[in-house]
Amino acid sequence: MMLYVSWDPILIGISFLVAFIASFVALDSAGKVATSEPRSAIFWRFSGGATLGIGIWSMHYVGMLAMKMPVMMHYDLELTLLSFIIAMVTSILAINIAVAGKTLPKNRLLFASVLLGTGVVSMHYLGMASMMSFITIYWNVALIALSVAIAFLSAWAALWLAFSLRQNTHGVFINRVFAALVMGGSISAMHYTAMSAATFSSDGTGIVIRGHATTLMSHDVGELGLSLWVATTTLVIFGIMLFISMIDSQLRTSRLTDSLRQLNQQLEKQAYYDPLTGLANRSQLDNLLDACLSKASETRRTFALIYMDLDRFKLVNDAWGHHIGDQLLVAVAGRLSACISDKMSLARLGGDEFTLLVPDTHEGEVETLVKHLVATIQQPFCELNHVINVSLSAGISYYPQHGDTAHELKLKADTAMYSVKQEGRNSWAVFHADMAQKNVDDPLFLQDLSQALSRDQFELWYQPQYHAPEHALAGFEALLRWRHPTRGVLLPATFLPMLEKTGLIISVGRWVIDAACRQLHHWNNQGFKHLTLAINLSPSQFEQHDIYDQITDSLHRYHIDPMQLTLEITENTALKNIERSVQLLNQFAQMGITVAIDDFGTGYSNMLMLKRLPATELKIDRSFVKDIRDNSRNVKIVSTIIDIAHSMNMHVVAEGIETAEQQALLTNMGCAYLQGFLFARPLPAEKVAVLLQQKRFTLSLECSDSSQKKPA
Repeated sequence: MMLYVSWDPILIGISFLVAFIASFVALDSAGKVATSEPRSAIFWRFSGGATLGIGIWSMHYVGMLAMKMPVMMHYDLELTLLSFIIAMVTSILAINIAVAGKTLPKNRLLFASVLLGTGVVSMHYLGMASMMSFITIYWNVALIALSVAIAFLSAWAALWLAFSLRQNTHGVFINRVFAALVMGGSISAMHYTAMSAATFSSDGTGIVIRGHATTLMSHDVGELGLSLWVATTTLVIFGIMLFISMIDSQLRTSRLTDSLRQLNQQLEKQAYYDPLTGLANRSQLDNLLDACLSKASETRRTFALIYMDLDRFKLVNDAWGHHIGDQLLVAVAGRLSACISDKMSLARLGGDEFTLLVPDTHEGEVETLVKHLVATIQQPFCELNHVINVSLSAGISYYPQHGDTAHELKLKADTAMYSVKQEGRNSWAVFHADMAQKNVDDPLFLQDLSQALSRDQFELWYQPQYHAPEHALAGFEALLRWRHPTRGVLLPATFLPMLEKTGLIISVGRWVIDAACRQLHHWNNQGFKHLTLAINLSPSQFEQHDIYDQITDSLHRYHIDPMQLTLEITENTALKNIERSVQLLNQFAQMGITVAIDDFGTGYSNMLMLKRLPATELKIDRSFVKDIRDNSRNVKIVSTIIDIAHSMNMHVVAEGIETAEQQALLTNMGCAYLQGFLFARPLPAEKVAVLLQQKRFTLSLECSDSSQKKPA
């Protein structure tokens, strides 16, 4: 007589919940493998596999308990334990095979899937065989085959998801929850398909276990005992794993936060102090000058601004090299610092330019001081067994006599200094109206600039970017150039400030976006569809209300895959209006456009804030790379930036690579992409075409050689 089977919906729901939790914990453990130390990675591989195995086994027996029949069921203890061991061992081995490497070849995925699928099938049907009662089980072969197929597909999906989600990408929690639902559903589908393949009969002949009838034995366990055992084992194991995972996540978050704070402190110091001399830099000088102006406007006290420049410093670099030049600058900074009092602020603006801010002073004090400074620098320097003679030219402006804004005071001190240089150097002067002033707003130059776009004088030049480990060409950065009719090709530093100041940057920026997409379209038609192109968005462009439409329109017009385009914005621009930046950059990221933070380390450098941005690329400023071989502080900062960027799943690009030592050091640090004069200078479009043809020819030769080496 066939037995009527009913199902407990609550236990069915619990069985699915067990499979879901086990899947989520296993995926979470697999995700920690990629970012853990070797010993910790082994623990997470084994614990993730064990949790998955326990979950599959627990789900199976909870599902068995959900099946209600009008007879008392018992379960063979030996077979129950054997099914537990099989589920554990095969899950651990399969997870270890799947997530141990950086890649997952098809053959390894297939082997691991077969192993896990076999374990699940064996566990299930051993579990069914462990049922003990006076019944006979009849099997539907077609449903058995279907359950086996589902088991192998479930195993394949589980292992592929475990490998694919092992990296902590953006939105990884939601992805893991969804993946755990899929895995849990697949495991449940296999179980209940297999259960539906069995029909139970009470014909008085006993039950069929391992192919023969058997009677109840003393070493069995009843339904109540099994339910307590399964529940206790599952809750304890899952609880321990979730607790360990939470503690590990807290520790990781704490370490990351500490690293971010330390890096922010280092970058803040880097942002406001010169890395070579330790003096204040241009940004810090501006802050000090603004504070001095604010105080002086209230007290009406005089202060002085002194601009200083070394004479013939270029000859030192040319004769003995930049290393000696840097040593000289450090020695000059030391001598100048020894001449000033605590109330004064000395800064290095860059190169051989120094500035001194003297608050609450008068002309007599300043003249005495500047005479002493000039005389001090005139004394010979002895650096690395070289006797070096340089001199100092200085220009002075006073508040409020020469202006009541920072711009006026700096301009007039600078003008006075250059007047000294024109009159013979090695001296000092106070600004006066007769001095020839530099006209930074040359009307003719501005007129030419305003007509450059309509005259088609702007060009995009392209600097190659190489994938560091393989030294393979990955793409280019587009750089703006102005082919002036009389001055030749001008670099952006010559005209970009004026473009920004006059608002011309908006129309020029729109042209850059269109020209870049047109060039990508041309490369795609030539067969170079793997190339990426990075373009810089100026602050004014980024603030335009229709910047998203500008970029998407160009992509659609030229049929460009958004993944080929990279948008570079500076950290100052990104953090200026953080809410709008997050919203806009999310739109770009959802399209597939790469968002890169450019010139990192030169502005706010707040990585705690940068975590909010959907950026996937961080570009280290060339100032960090320039003397990285000789500057241990820069090495530490760059290494920390790269490590933290990797923890936030961001690629790192280093620009300004000029030596093989820099290339090797940054590659070893884990920098993904490199660009600089070591590889190639920025090239006009026609020379890029030659470079690409050379790459294609080299590739065809390699393919030809490899084909000739194949055995017949």
